[in-house]
Amino acid sequence: MRELVPEFLMYLSTERRYPGSTVNSYRNDINQFMDFIEKKGIADAAQIGKRDVIDYLYEMRTKYDPSSSARKLSAIKTFFKFLSLEKNIKHNPASELEAPRLNKKLPDVLSEAEISALLDGVNTLTPGGLRDRAILELMYATGMRISEVANLKIHDYDTVAQYIRCMGKGSKERIVPVGKIAADWVDEYIDKVRRGILDKTATSSGELFLNKKGKKFSRVWLWKIIVKRVAEAGLRKEITPHTLRHTFATHLLTHGADLRSVQEMLGHASISTTQIYTHIDRSRLREVHKKFHPRP
Repeated sequence: MRELVPEFLMYLSTERRYPGSTVNSYRNDINQFMDFIEKKGIADAAQIGKRDVIDYLYEMRTKYDPSSSARKLSAIKTFFKFLSLEKNIKHNPASELEAPRLNKKLPDVLSEAEISALLDGVNTLTPGGLRDRAILELMYATGMRISEVANLKIHDYDTVAQYIRCMGKGSKERIVPVGKIAADWVDEYIDKVRRGILDKTATSSGELFLNKKGKKFSRVWLWKIIVKRVAEAGLRKEITPHTLRHTFATHLLTHGADLRSVQEMLGHASISTTQIYTHIDRSRLREVHKKFHPRP
């Protein structure tokens, strides 16, 4: 059975276009499943039955939280689906198994006042400050993931049409409008900071945002920039790069954007992923009702 795992991982990365982090997680999950099956004395994938999979999942649920257990089941179901496609097995023992419904935690978002405090609190009189303001404005204006921002190329940004092209999960490309305010800050950064860095280093491979050495920023360094600017703004919330993405989506819906448009801008494959933001908006409406209705 072990010799089937590399083929499965290649299938995930090439045909399903899963990101490397997901492929690595599935590798660990399937190897863990293999260890369990081999302890039961089963050496052939075709001999694995539904009861074997259930026994494994029961053991996992005693060791891991529900979300991890659900991911392990997802890995197993995908693995057996692959084996079925490749004709390695006649019957899929995991086809009828369903993961338990998980209670989705509503993501933290910033209010419009908090966003203004974060953005306006950056000192843009320094090159680093101007760069950071452009990064934060762009993240709030587009809802891009931090990895997408790190990998942006200068040619991905259309300064005239004010659109950004980014590559999301599964190498799926999408086009997102930037908005005039964010575009103005990005344009100023390019003109006053990025151009000067290139004049001094001439080492860039074309990334939009560069450090002082002309190299691209890693996700970790972008995260550190956000943490630094959050602290300077005096915001006491625990803010991550994804908080800006959540805030982008929530503010759009609050101001009347339709769910399908927000889904497209976020790059969600399924609208069910985007629907979590409608719950946030409903929570806000309940707060407004409780505060202002004469009989709350």
